[in-house]
Amino acid sequence: MQYSTLRIAWRNLGRNKKRTALALLAIGVGQFALLASNGLMRGYADNIRLAITGPMVGHVQVHAPEWRKERALDLYLDGVEETLREVRSVDAVGSAAARIYAPALAAPQQDAFIAIVVGLDVEAESEAYGLLSGLDEPLRDGQVLLGHRLAKKIGAERGMEIAVVGQAADGSLANDLYIVQDVIRSPADLINQTGVVMSLADAQELLVMPDQAHEIVIRATTSGQSEAIAEKLKGLDVLAGSVVETWKEVVPELVILLDMSDYVAYFVIVIVFIAAVAGIANTLMMATFERMHEFGMLLALGSRPGRLVRMIVIEAVLTGILGVVIGTVLGYLFVAATANGGIDMASWGGSGEVRDMAYKGLNLPLHIYPRVAWSDSFMGLAAVVVTSLVASVWPALVASRLEPMEAMRA
Repeated sequence: MQYSTLRIAWRNLGRNKKRTALALLAIGVGQFALLASNGLMRGYADNIRLAITGPMVGHVQVHAPEWRKERALDLYLDGVEETLREVRSVDAVGSAAARIYAPALAAPQQDAFIAIVVGLDVEAESEAYGLLSGLDEPLRDGQVLLGHRLAKKIGAERGMEIAVVGQAADGSLANDLYIVQDVIRSPADLINQTGVVMSLADAQELLVMPDQAHEIVIRATTSGQSEAIAEKLKGLDVLAGSVVETWKEVVPELVILLDMSDYVAYFVIVIVFIAAVAGIANTLMMATFERMHEFGMLLALGSRPGRLVRMIVIEAVLTGILGVVIGTVLGYLFVAATANGGIDMASWGGSGEVRDMAYKGLNLPLHIYPRVAWSDSFMGLAAVVVTSLVASVWPALVASRLEPMEAMRA
């Protein structure tokens, strides 16, 4: 009996092929929208997460108290070399690098321009996800790298000599001449806009900061270990009195943005619900009224109203599942087609200069590689099945209350 009910319900989907096709299309488009939007948002969230934990912020940071708030030159960490040795010995720490930041004036000729001296561990920062990742040649002593936007603004070129003038950590005048080794495009907007990058040793000498630095950036061997590493670092004697923060504490605004991207799926689920209700309810109601005579005959032959209800509910669920399958196939085809080349959102603006979006000194890439999870498909399936059951209630009630003789005369 159950098998025949299922078979009849399946055959009923083909009674009006156009109407069934429209219902499947509505549900399929909703499921496709769910997978496509989730894929785009996951890809964009990946970009944000990599931008945060990559070049600029890392997974964990160490500072002197109040440094992130004040950015004062004399709020530095002492004994950097010993501290780095201790930090690198902690389990799950992939790399640790010290940095120095100091406001200065950069003068290629007579005019001076506002800049920021950035002292880096060149070897560490030249690796993947470092501020100098992709650097063609090692930075030599007595030479500097200029962010490409700063170089354009001050008219500096490779091989030119520039003067860097500022204040040292001890209050004295800091000034020296440097050769521009190269003009670079850094993954950090801070470097591109205002950066005069030099080796950590040169920066320590210029700013009178022997074995000192403003920041230690730690990257984990694998993601998801930030909190555990931070807790271990707080127990180190060399970091007593220092501030240890995870990337979520350093840039909480971007963490909120990541969390908001998760809610997009729920908005699209509403679209899937609407599409499913509109498609399935309309199809079932029309089919129910068209088959009044048939239902009357089944009831006259001894079929129970419950069987008619089950048949209508099965039709609704089958319609929903078929629509989800169509939408899922389309969604995965979309992701597969864009997985290698990605989607370059920067090109939508029509400018070849814009490659990323800057926020708080970070570059957020606008080239997105969509990514979906299996849970996305099941989310849409669950939504449509529930909606199918809801949409079948009214037609099922109509069928269950039919009188055989009245239905046969319809």
